Amino acid sequence: MNVGLYLPQWSGAWDGSDPRWRDVLDTARAAEDAAFASVWVIGHHYLPFEQGRPWNLWDPWSLLAGVAACTERIELGPLVSCTAYANPALLARRAATVDEISGGRLIMGIGGGYFDAEFAAVGIPADHKVDRFEEAVQIITALLRNGEVEFTGRYYQADLALDLPRIRPEGPPILIGASHPRMMRLVARYAQLWNGWFPFSTDPIGDLREQRRALDRACTEGDRDPGTLGRTASVAVGVAGRQPAYGPYDMVNLGADKGEIADRLLQLQAEGIDHVQLCLTPATPAGVEAMVPVVEKVG
Repeated sequence: MNVGLYLPQWSGAWDGSDPRWRDVLDTARAAEDAAFASVWVIGHHYLPFEQGRPWNLWDPWSLLAGVAACTERIELGPLVSCTAYANPALLARRAATVDEISGGRLIMGIGGGYFDAEFAAVGIPADHKVDRFEEAVQIITALLRNGEVEFTGRYYQADLALDLPRIRPEGPPILIGASHPRMMRLVARYAQLWNGWFPFSTDPIGDLREQRRALDRACTEGDRDPGTLGRTASVAVGVAGRQPAYGPYDMVNLGADKGEIADRLLQLQAEGIDHVQLCLTPATPAGVEAMVPVVEKVG
């Protein structure tokens, strides 16, 4: 199993303090040194929660470019980049640039968005999210895989080419975060990887099993072999007695100690998950070091 790590990108993420660029980079380099497979940034920009302090987040694509330039082996990507927050053709060009900087290590995670308060805060339309995403994913996949696109839809239009050398002719792999039937069908049609989000689940194994079955059905209905689709999952992990949190809300810790965390990850692997992303608390080099025995056991 590949083990990935969310980088400390948001308000309070640096063990209670607001992270600076050097903190993000130190954590990414610690993860690379510790044989983590990947590092990830959240695709949000501003999360005004109903309670507690709003989250401000460093721009995900700027961070990815910096991490790409300052690491050598580790894969990286957004989890996930909301296609509503940028023109999809320009988002694809951003992704191609980061893939070039990284030497071909980008995983292109995308989704349709869900946090209406963030949409409102930055003045982005929140209606017809899946309709908009379905158009955006066609533009993004065409540009990244074929280097050109000609598309006219209800929400987006694009007629351009990515007339630059591409480090991977087939483009970076597309990962789509999805849980509902229509989005699952888009995963089956366009993605190489699927992501499920389980940091608040009290039964991630059972919930994963249901989502995996739904994903298999979507693949079968779309005449795709389910075995050709990679499966990833995000889970919450606290070390040294720490309680993982998402803004003001507690997440469900995957295990009480390193042995239990490793066992639960292996259970996820038995359910078909080959890549996990840890919402780690604390997301610092010390937290990364504490997880090394787990990474070694499940990797």
